[in-house]
Amino acid sequence: MMNDENRVKSKFPQAFWAANTIELFERAAYYSMASFMVIYLKESLGMRPTFATFLNGSLLWGLIYFLPIVSGTLADKYGYKKSLTLSFFLIGLGYFTMGNLQRFWPGLIGQKAAEAVDYTIPAILGIILIGIGGSIVKPCIAGTVQKTSGTMATVGFGIFYMVINIGSITGRGVSYFIRTNLGIPAIFTYASSIFALIGLAVVLFIYKEPQYVSDGRKDGQEVRKKTLGQALLGIFVVLRNAKFVFFLVVIGLFWVLYIQLYNLMPLFLRAVDPNAPMELYTLANPVMIVSFQLLITRLVKKWTPIKSILFGVAVTTTGMLFNLLPPLLGAGFSERIDVLGLALPFAGVFLIVSIASMAVGEMMASPRIYEYIGAIAPKGEEGLYLGYANLPIALASIFGGPLGGALFEKFIGTPMKEGRPTNSLAMWATIAAIGLVSMIGLAIYDRMLVRGKAQVSS
Repeated sequence: MMNDENRVKSKFPQAFWAANTIELFERAAYYSMASFMVIYLKESLGMRPTFATFLNGSLLWGLIYFLPIVSGTLADKYGYKKSLTLSFFLIGLGYFTMGNLQRFWPGLIGQKAAEAVDYTIPAILGIILIGIGGSIVKPCIAGTVQKTSGTMATVGFGIFYMVINIGSITGRGVSYFIRTNLGIPAIFTYASSIFALIGLAVVLFIYKEPQYVSDGRKDGQEVRKKTLGQALLGIFVVLRNAKFVFFLVVIGLFWVLYIQLYNLMPLFLRAVDPNAPMELYTLANPVMIVSFQLLITRLVKKWTPIKSILFGVAVTTTGMLFNLLPPLLGAGFSERIDVLGLALPFAGVFLIVSIASMAVGEMMASPRIYEYIGAIAPKGEEGLYLGYANLPIALASIFGGPLGGALFEKFIGTPMKEGRPTNSLAMWATIAAIGLVSMIGLAIYDRMLVRGKAQVSS
């Protein structure tokens, strides 16, 4: 009888599963269009690669990963259900706007079809709506998982992470069939918008505000709700710690490599193969994570956080180096080889290996970054520092998005237009060098700052 009672108590509540369902549809909406956002801005809307990657990296990803500092505080104040309702309304409207720019904008401004149309203003509006909405979803869903997992937080967040990648696979698969039949804009209108609408329905009719309240302690300290002013002032407290800022920058360099998956890589692959199914290439990332997350977790669980992060950065950097092989082997820019009966671009095959390697690196590094931040934070301020754990991704997006576009223009885009030889070797070497700098920085941080501090304490 007692065993049955314990089994019932150990089950996750309805709010936990509702939150994960919402996350699945939000991620499906995002990843439906993620692989083609830069391509859409460049090929359909006529924007330069540098500006397209600025909008996708600096603006969209910057909002999604920087604003949770504020949006998380507001969600705590006004409630998760209200916040999620607002977020799905914003992202749904943003996706619908992006998918219908070419249909409504020229007529709205009274421009004739024969004239070149500037889509900058409505594109920025759509991206801001998606970015703000996405920044609200993150803290609400993560907060619900934390509040409803109880003593099973590790298992709860493991399920949460798996759901993210199932959503990613679902979105990319649906995107491929819609795009190949209806074109790129239809991804936003009929995939992303509809997934967002389903997510909104789950929020309105199934999701309930989590009732479970933790014991008031997290990461070894008392947890209290912050005011908006405290959240904004907290960043100045964190940034006064020069050592922590150095760590954020070093980790940010690692994320610069990762965000090229949605900035530089789509541009490069479309140059190699104008008909490349980018969403199928990038499927290598979530498929690897779903297939090997448990194995990788078991492999690295006894490693120190810094060792796991270093290996993750090393694997990701090595993955980038694979892209150097086609030009080093003298392969033509669009030369094709037979792979399982499919004629794939030689450079595209190595790009798949690179994307798969990035997934392995992410699995090694990403979960341990949070653990490491908690370990290096000043005593009593662990929660404050963990609140800024997404800053490296925000910084990497702001810097790395336009960097990917600039490298593509310099080494691929402009030479192709001018009939000059391309230089993918220099392009990928530059990206790999950033990963190498990140590894060196992490090693310096661990040996000179963290271990040195421990030796002085002892």
